[in-house]
Amino acid sequence: GGSATGMSAWLNGVFMGSFPGYDAATNSNKTFTLPNVAAGTVYVVTVLIDNMGLDENFNVGGTTMKIPRGILDYSLAGRNKGDIKWKLTGNLGGENYRDRTRGPLNEGGLYAERQGYHLPGAPTSSWANSAGPTEGIKSAGVAFYATTFDLDMPAGYDIPLSFVFANSTTNSTTAADGKDYRVQLYVNGYQFGKYVHNIGPQDAFPVPEGIFNYHGSNYVAMSLWALDAGGAKVEGLTLKAGPAIQTGYGTVENSPMPRWVKRTGAY
Repeated sequence: GGSATGMSAWLNGVFMGSFPGYDAATNSNKTFTLPNVAAGTVYVVTVLIDNMGLDENFNVGGTTMKIPRGILDYSLAGRNKGDIKWKLTGNLGGENYRDRTRGPLNEGGLYAERQGYHLPGAPTSSWANSAGPTEGIKSAGVAFYATTFDLDMPAGYDIPLSFVFANSTTNSTTAADGKDYRVQLYVNGYQFGKYVHNIGPQDAFPVPEGIFNYHGSNYVAMSLWALDAGGAKVEGLTLKAGPAIQTGYGTVENSPMPRWVKRTGAY
């Protein structure tokens, strides 16, 4: 998955474990003990991997950018590899990606991303009310949160805005303390940050005017991936304003913000 990658695995929806990652780790080996299984029963193994991007080439003629991502090898005791069928789920449409405005790298393979729920106008009215990612989830898995709010910033001023995550230092290394989680941040449909709590070091994510609508409605969405069995919650999250600088620059035009439409073929 690249430097600081992580992964989690489930068997028929039952959590088996994770590799939370660390800064220098580009891959890992992980062995899971399966619960009692019954002969003749179909089981589904789900593996979620964080693709941290491809390597760069520093040498002429190098091929490090071709180092693969994903499951590099696997084995299941008592079974041949040919008995196991895999399905790969990435961004919806692959190279024929749906969001032609924000581009192919803007979204990945999470259910909410494939459905387009990170986009303004997503059908969130039926979603459960929540305090958001600071409320968190009680077990390993992925939750998705969204909110809408207005900004009315004064004209003639440059006022930078950043999302800032709280991150307290802890010596705990237990697998149930909720320290291992990853967050992706979307602002008006644009992915504008990936926060890895157990690695860091970045915890402030600036979002410029034009991605933020400084004079109207804004849609912010976040995915929370808890890699520990006991779940996780974001320790704290604030939208912080920097110094207000009076400026002579003109009106900032917002980036194109196509809204949500139902995506055929999404699962």
